[in-house]
Formats: sequence, C-alpha cells, structure tokens
Amino acid sequence: MRRLHFALLSFVLAVAVQPLVAVTYYVGTCKVGAFGSISAAVAGVPAGSTIDVCPGNYPEQVVISKALTLKGIFSNNSSQAVIAMPSAGLTTTSSLSYGSTVAAQVEVNTTGVNITGITVDGTATSTCPSVSYIGIFYSSGSSGTVDNVETRNQKCSGSLNGIGIVAENGAGTAQSVTIENSDVNSYSSGGIWACSNQTPSTLTASIKGNFVSGGNLSYYGIITLCVNGLSNAAGSVSGNNISANVVAGVLSDSASSVVSGNTITGGQVGIEVAAPGSITSNHISGSSVAGIYFEAPGANGATVKTNTITQSPIGIEF
Repeated sequence: MRRLHFALLSFVLAVAVQPLVAVTYYVGTCKVGAFGSISAAVAGVPAGSTIDVCPGNYPEQVVISKALTLKGIFSNNSSQAVIAMPSAGLTTTSSLSYGSTVAAQVEVNTTGVNITGITVDGTATSTCPSVSYIGIFYSSGSSGTVDNVETRNQKCSGSLNGIGIVAENGAGTAQSVTIENSDVNSYSSGGIWACSNQTPSTLTASIKGNFVSGGNLSYYGIITLCVNGLSNAAGSVSGNNISANVVAGVLSDSASSVVSGNTITGGQVGIEVAAPGSITSNHISGSSVAGIYFEAPGANGATVKTNTITQSPIGIEF
C-alpha cells in the first residue's frame, strides 16, 4: 500500500511540474475547423495561445485583451495574411498621444501580446476615419513584440492623420514593447510612434531593424514624443532604414532614448533633436535643410557623435 501511495504521489508531482504547453488555433480556410475571423479567434481562445492566420484578407477591427501570439503563416504558396479596413469603419479608443480618441485597426490593451507575419492595410473601402488612426496600437498598460509585420496605406485618401505603429504607456506599471524587422510604409503622419507621459518613463521601446518609408504626405519616420503632456520614452531607435519623410526621419524628444546606427535618407532633416538624448553612429544623406537639427532649448545636453552626414546643405544646425 505504501508503494502505491508513493507511486500516486510521484505521478501527481510529475504532472504538477510539467509546463503548460501553449495550444495553437487557426483562422481562415487553410485548416479544417479554423475560426472564420481573427476577432472570433481572439475572443474564443484561452490566454497564452498562438493563433495562426491563414493567408487571406480579413476586413475587421481586432482588439486583443489577453496574452497571445498572432502569427501569419505560409500555406498553398501564399504567405500574406492581411487585416484590412472593415467597411463599417473603426470604433475609437483613448490615447495619450492624440488626446481623447484614436481609431486602431489592431488594438492591444494587455501585456504579453506578440504579433508576427501579419500585414495591416489601412486602405478605406468607404469613409475615412475622422480622427487619427493607427495600424497597430499598443495602448497604455500593454506590452509585447511586433516582428516581421507590414503596415501600409495608413493615409486614407490623402488624410494627414495616419500612423503605422504606436506604443505608449502612462501612469502605473512600467511596460516594454519591441518593434523589429518590420516594413512600415505609406503612412501620412508618422511611421512608428513611442510615448510615455511620465517622468521617469514607464515605457521602454526597442525600435530596431525596421524599414520605414512614408511618401509625399508623411511627416516623420520614427517619433519618441507625446503630443499631450510630457515627452518621454526610454529605449532605443537602432539599425533602422528610414526614407521618404517630409519633415524628419527621426524626431528624438526623449532624454532617455538612444538613436544609433540608423540609415536616414531625405526629408528636411535627418534627425530632429528635441531632448538631451544620445544620437550616435547614424548615416544621414539627402536632407534638404540639415542632417541633424537641434530644437532649442529642449536639446540642451544632448550627446551627438560619430554620425556621418552627406549631401545636405548643413550638417548640424543649432
């Protein structure tokens, strides 16, 4: 009997220490029994799951309120899972960066959400949003990684309020968001935007290895700035390739961020420095006004060194 009790106890302990294995669920037509929409899958799966999205077009607004991984997959010689603008338009949500309301095609409002291999297309099929709108939005209190995604056409019939990816965090628990290896293009206001309105910053944003290209309507490529309140976002902007922005490739408005190793082409200025951060080892060319522009007095105390500036009428302007 003692041996039986010992065996049962050993079995219970062995089961108890086994790690929970995340279950994979599917969306689309490439798998039998898959969910019909991304939103239905997000609502129906348990936290910690992986949702594999079959290639196809998904005209919907996706709100993610539980930890999960959303991943576009390859199937039948196709690999593009596209979240498109729904014909009914987008409902709005609150934002630190844009005052009271924004509209987001994909909104993340919890921690531990990873998005990979997904395309978010902001082309409107009917009415354009009347407020600022975002391809992927990590709202205050959220965290995770955006890897190998594409956001495109957040410009909606020439409007000047479209942004590719936004990450922000306000008062409360510090959060971190990584945006990497992604293609952010054809936006009108900004490509990637990171913001905390707290001092010290409650957001650490790692923005690295992305291709960011706006077009003839775009203002900025990568921005560390809150429009309302304090301007702050810790972390780094590194190794990005940034081009085709009307005003600046990077607007650095955070004393706790590092801008390094980026290649920036075109625009009025390559990097606009508005806070005493660190600007090092960037390659800047083709700026129509200046390679690096200091916006006084906010840039007092900034560290700027080992940058390469070519084909600009002024290298560094104070």
